[in-house]
Amino acid sequence: MRAINPNPTAQVIDLPLDHFNTSDIRTFKNRYWINDTHYEKGGPIFFFDGGEAGLSDGAARVLTGKNLLFAPLELARRYRGIAMMWEHRFYGESMPFAFDEKSGVAYDGYDAYKYLTNEQALQDAVYFARNFQRVGFENLGSDSTPWVWIGGSYPGMRAAMIRQRNPDVFFASWASSAPVQAQVENPVYWNTILQTMPKNCSADVHAAITYADGILIHGNEEEIALFRRAVFLANSADPKQGLHFENPESMTRWNIASILAYPFQRGMPTFQISGYNGALGDFCNEIELWNPSNFSGFTMDSPISVISNNTLDSNFTNAGVASTYGDEKAFYAYLFSLIQKSIRAAEQFPRNWRIRHDEISWAWQLCSQNAQFQVSSYPSPTNLLSRFYDITNHAKHFCHDRLPFVPEQPDVDAILRYGGWSMKPSNTMFTDGALDPWRALGVHSTADINPDAKDRHMTTEVPLCNEAPDGNAVLGAGVSW
Repeated sequence: MRAINPNPTAQVIDLPLDHFNTSDIRTFKNRYWINDTHYEKGGPIFFFDGGEAGLSDGAARVLTGKNLLFAPLELARRYRGIAMMWEHRFYGESMPFAFDEKSGVAYDGYDAYKYLTNEQALQDAVYFARNFQRVGFENLGSDSTPWVWIGGSYPGMRAAMIRQRNPDVFFASWASSAPVQAQVENPVYWNTILQTMPKNCSADVHAAITYADGILIHGNEEEIALFRRAVFLANSADPKQGLHFENPESMTRWNIASILAYPFQRGMPTFQISGYNGALGDFCNEIELWNPSNFSGFTMDSPISVISNNTLDSNFTNAGVASTYGDEKAFYAYLFSLIQKSIRAAEQFPRNWRIRHDEISWAWQLCSQNAQFQVSSYPSPTNLLSRFYDITNHAKHFCHDRLPFVPEQPDVDAILRYGGWSMKPSNTMFTDGALDPWRALGVHSTADINPDAKDRHMTTEVPLCNEAPDGNAVLGAGVSW
């Protein structure tokens, strides 16, 4: 058995830029990492898809098995196979085109990103599996070696789709947290989060956001100016985490909605990574312990300390701040907690983990095909986000202002062609966290979090090889946090 390389390094393969145009002979270098320590002849290859983020030699150290349990490596150890990590085209250093370092956008614009599609990216993996060779080994291509795709979230979608698309190439898949039901708007994302929050906190968040929207729509000039200044100061409390504006007047309604969405959308750690306790536990406690007697009122001359300081020694009530003291007080309690979450995030995550051109590549994928924009559920009576956090503003500000050449509408049919949450791939195991907000668009979705869900039956009974489970059953399991 070979010694494990303590520092796995990137390997590269030359891939066709366009798999579907034989007259285009351009190629680019795509990266991958492997650990073949446990391999014995005939063993499978466990292909871990890195998805919508660039990888690195440092990240690939999970292949050593040190400090972190890595499922592909454990499977390779058990079944005497190879563990592999794959970098998605247009991410990390698997970027076929030169790009502007500041904006992250490829210089060729649409003529570059038109090659970043679901089909091109899936075909990359197919091409690789068919042609993979390693010096000193027998044929490791998919015609003679079982390849197993493993992925979570977007890579989980790809794991499921590849078994529908190329069952002759990838023998099996493990699709985790896979939101395969692509749709443009995804307000149901918030339902799981809402259900995990204490009732007083969710009621106060709703009251604060409703108050904010009311000021923007019905407030007089003085009220709107005061409101804008409060939001502007809250956003600027930590310049590394906030959006950046010259003054309160420069903020659009979308900008304000985005700032107020910070605890749920941009603020690290996020719910889908850390659950309620990690993402919102302190945030909710601070809202409910916010003491209104410390709040003397906010004016156009008030310093930020008026909204960023509080003794947090209020009498905790099940009714909540809004019910006890009114919606305006709930709004300022919300701003206080938003500021505190922002400051904590700056201490725990001192820099943006994502590479700029990775952000742009993912924005292109969302705006051109994947969509699933986590918009406000307004006019729901339990809505957590501003009504201005809507699809119209997402399309304009997130998509078209950043990438003017993006299609007018995302082509979600490019994803749904594989069946969405009705898909029935064989040799595929689906796993979902019981409190994962992406479960709302997965095969394990249920009516309590998505009224349109198929409510498919979950089974751990493994069907015959290359056969899907009977009826509407889904092979897999839900995992409780």
